[in-house]
Amino acid sequence: MQSDANTIGASVMFIGLLLGFFLCFYGYVAKRLLVSIRSIFAGSLVFLALALLVFQQQSLLTSLASNTVPSELWNVMFTDLDYQGVLINLLSFCIGGLLLFYLSRRKSFAAHLIVASFTGLSMGLVIFLLIRRFLPLQASFIMFLVLQVIILAYCLIRFDSYIALESAIAGSLLVSYLLSLFWYLDFWLFFSLWAILAFLGILNQLHRLGRPKPEKEQQNG
Repeated sequence: MQSDANTIGASVMFIGLLLGFFLCFYGYVAKRLLVSIRSIFAGSLVFLALALLVFQQQSLLTSLASNTVPSELWNVMFTDLDYQGVLINLLSFCIGGLLLFYLSRRKSFAAHLIVASFTGLSMGLVIFLLIRRFLPLQASFIMFLVLQVIILAYCLIRFDSYIALESAIAGSLLVSYLLSLFWYLDFWLFFSLWAILAFLGILNQLHRLGRPKPEKEQQNG
C-alpha cells in the first residue's frame, strides 16, 4: 500500500506511532519531562500574547477580527516595518519559555502554581484561535472565557491529571494523523479514531494516576 506516509520514511512512521501510543496511554510515566516541555510552550505563548496585547493592541484586535487570523497574526508579529516590535515579540517568546522552563524544575509551591496557571492560559489561547476559525470574534471570545475558567481551575486543582489528559489527546492525534496518511482516511474516520484513542488513553492514564502509590514510593515523595 502506497501513501504520503512513505515520503517521511518507514522508520519515522514507526517511531512516530510508538511515541504517539506511549503519550496516549503512558504519558503520566514521563510527567516531569512533559511538564518541562509543556512549560516552554506555555511560557513562550503567554508572554508573546502579553507583548502583543501591551505593545500592539490595535493591530492584534484587527488581526483577530479578520477572516484569515493565522496569517494576519503572523504579519503583526513579524512585520518588516516595525523592527522594534519584532524584537520585543522575539524576546518575549524566548524569555517566557526559558522562565517557565526554569520554574518547572523548581519544587516550590509558588513555582508549581505559576506553571499550572500558564499551562491553563496557553491552552485557552490555543482553543480560542481554533474556535475563531468557525465563529465570529465576540462568540469566540465568550466561549474562550468560559472554557478558560474551566481549564484554569482544572490545572490548578489537578495538574497531574491535566498533563495526563493533554498527553492522551496529543498522542492520539499523532497516531490518528499518521494512520490517516498511510490509509488515506476521510476526516470523519480520522476524527473517530482520534476520539476513541483519546477516550481510552484518558481513561487509562487517569485510572493509573488514581491508584494508590506503593509505600516505598510514598516515603520517597
